[in-house]
Amino acid sequence: MIRPILLVALFLPAIVLSAQDLAPTSCTLCHGDPDMFEEEEVAILADFGKSAHSAAGLSCHDCHGGNPDPRLADDLEAAMDPDYAPAPYVGAPQRIALPGFCGHCHSDPSFIRRFRPDARIDQEEQYWTSRHGVALVAGDPNVATCTDCHGTHDILAVGNPDSRVYPTRVGETCGHCHSDAERMAGYSLPNGEPLPTDQYALWRHSVHARSMFERDDLSAPTCNDCHGNHGAVPPGIDSVTFVCGQCHGREAQLFRSGPKREAFRQHNEYLDEAGEEGCAACHDSEEPQGTFTDLQRFIECSTCHGNHGVLRPTIALLAPLPQTPCMFCHEPFGEIAAQQIIMDTTQGHYEKVRDELLRETEQQGLSGDARFDWLVSRLLELEFHILRPAVEGEAAATLRPEFSRLFDKFRIGRTTESFEDPLTGHQVTVRVRRCTDCHWADADEAVGVTTAQGLLNRMRELSVLTASAERVLLAARRGGVEVGDGLAEIDQAVNDQIQLEALVHSFSIDEDSQFIAKYQEGVAHAQAAIDVGHRAVDELAFRRKGLVVALLVILVVLFALGLKIRQLQQPSLPEAEATSLSSED
Repeated sequence: MIRPILLVALFLPAIVLSAQDLAPTSCTLCHGDPDMFEEEEVAILADFGKSAHSAAGLSCHDCHGGNPDPRLADDLEAAMDPDYAPAPYVGAPQRIALPGFCGHCHSDPSFIRRFRPDARIDQEEQYWTSRHGVALVAGDPNVATCTDCHGTHDILAVGNPDSRVYPTRVGETCGHCHSDAERMAGYSLPNGEPLPTDQYALWRHSVHARSMFERDDLSAPTCNDCHGNHGAVPPGIDSVTFVCGQCHGREAQLFRSGPKREAFRQHNEYLDEAGEEGCAACHDSEEPQGTFTDLQRFIECSTCHGNHGVLRPTIALLAPLPQTPCMFCHEPFGEIAAQQIIMDTTQGHYEKVRDELLRETEQQGLSGDARFDWLVSRLLELEFHILRPAVEGEAAATLRPEFSRLFDKFRIGRTTESFEDPLTGHQVTVRVRRCTDCHWADADEAVGVTTAQGLLNRMRELSVLTASAERVLLAARRGGVEVGDGLAEIDQAVNDQIQLEALVHSFSIDEDSQFIAKYQEGVAHAQAAIDVGHRAVDELAFRRKGLVVALLVILVVLFALGLKIRQLQQPSLPEAEATSLSSED
């Protein structure tokens, strides 16, 4: 005879579990009974019913063992029999045993490939080589194991957007531990410094995260793309270029073949010899380098770009910058200044707006980088640069196409970025690493500053020239003149500018360098666009003159026609005299 408790177990939990398609077992019938377990524990079954394991047809006993016969729901000893031959009951494993517990199936090719023929079977092996696995073996129970990243009973498929390891959620999953200052206390970096807890905050506002969340680019790198998955380790000092080079191959190749890599190696030797004194061992306190405290080694890509908080690279990395960002589009500059068009109709307005903005910075006491950053932000709000201001739910205003392209492609940006840590609520400020942070302009051999200035100047010359072409073509287009050939040339000039941003990593401005060759190519395209613009403006002027002449001719004809009509309406002279005499009689 079936006992009443079993009747309840057979029907009430079945109603709860039916949505998850869990077949009744000795496990589900007990653990789904709200009279036997707390609500939170009963909810475990609902979570499991939505899991990848449940979808594969697995149930509790496949992991925890035991006899799943639903008739044993009221016989705990039989249901949880450690000697049950098909699947001895093992219960919940200790933390140190979790990798092996999961690996029992995931490392077994004959089992796991029943569900996914292409599934990897080295996750457990990889895990024991990771920093997490090594620390776990050493007796540290706080490090992450399988369940910390994937969940326990609610494990979802990797491709499920709600999964903890879906690309958009990996950073948050890692940050659950790595942003916890209390949990990270006692851990340190290889150089002995305390392990930071702002990695997720920095990454969340990086160019990589923005690509992922604002452009829905799931290929954008997150934690595991750089550190690895189950075999997660910090990228080595000597291998970080190869990590970044997985995506940024051209930049990595340029850097490796350029002079900067050898310079970094030599500086690292000097820093090793300097010991704790660091840069100050060679540079006195009057030099910028003498004040460095955060630069212990030159680690290729991350020295300039950072690691977790990689901001969108802009011209702000180069130095020294001009007084205002406006100068990158509106003011003639450099060796090709004579080729850059200044339109009288717009230049007066530009100078008026620029001077007003500079007065505002003076009133706020802003100068140098702070002034430059404030102006960059204001440029994105000026009414003649935008189609419409930002509305609720949007981070920025909608820019006019001609301004957006120049602003985005020529990478005008701030020298600092501030934002709130989404997990802690703390304010975080990231400062862009500048060329002049390491290269002192007053040094005896200011090769670095000269190179940085040369790179920046060429890019600025091309941006001003391209912006000049853009303006003259825009004026012609608004007049109704076809300028398709000129726009195509501008597209080419913009592409060349983008190429320059990559070729910066060669750190060479020699006349035979790739950078200078691409700069000259861009100038040629921009100049061709200007030539098209000149012809278009001349045609527009001709059309307008022709229109004026045509209007004058029409007016003359209308005037003559009016006189003729008036003349025809007047009576002839004899008729007029006869009419006059008749009236006298």
